[in-house]
Amino acid sequence: MELILVRHGQTYMNAKHTIDTVVPGAVLTEEGWTQANDVVPALAALEPGGIWASNLTRTQQTATPLATRLGLDIHIHEGLREIGAGSYEGGDTPEVYEGYTGTIFRWIGGERDLPMGGDEAVTGRTVLARVDAAVRDIEAAGHERAVAFAHGGVIAYWVGSRALNAQRERETFVPLGNAGIVRLEGTLETGYTLRSWMHLTF
Repeated sequence: MELILVRHGQTYMNAKHTIDTVVPGAVLTEEGWTQANDVVPALAALEPGGIWASNLTRTQQTATPLATRLGLDIHIHEGLREIGAGSYEGGDTPEVYEGYTGTIFRWIGGERDLPMGGDEAVTGRTVLARVDAAVRDIEAAGHERAVAFAHGGVIAYWVGSRALNAQRERETFVPLGNAGIVRLEGTLETGYTLRSWMHLTF
């Protein structure tokens, strides 16, 4: 199966550089809606058989133009939601962002029991388990190709943990921009291979 992961468009919290992970979350800005529409031709050309989104408003809004173009329903799956930020929630300083992203990279490096922002319920293990559950449900739908609209942090972590050829070094990591597209091939059973990250081909 080809799994296409898409980060949501810009939100008002993105525009203020503020961490926002709580459901339902911020809505798209005008620029975010432009991004959601601009990404449709590239995604529609891939002819996905199914569309999924997280339970946060911004992913569902970003998915709407594609779903309208293809005449497909948007399947909501909470397993695709952003990684809860714990004490980092609502932060907008470099120190807060370092705490949040640094924890994600420590998870990728193997420290999966480390809590995010002091929240013992949000660890690398719990996040990986619920994203895996979402991907299993997407695989079970039986489409040759599927699109899932999710979030920058959770996409980076899941791809870094599950793609056999993922770029795991923080120094060389390229952040996924709003409406950025990631393409992978495989299954959870056989392993996924990263084919492209935004405009980078692997």
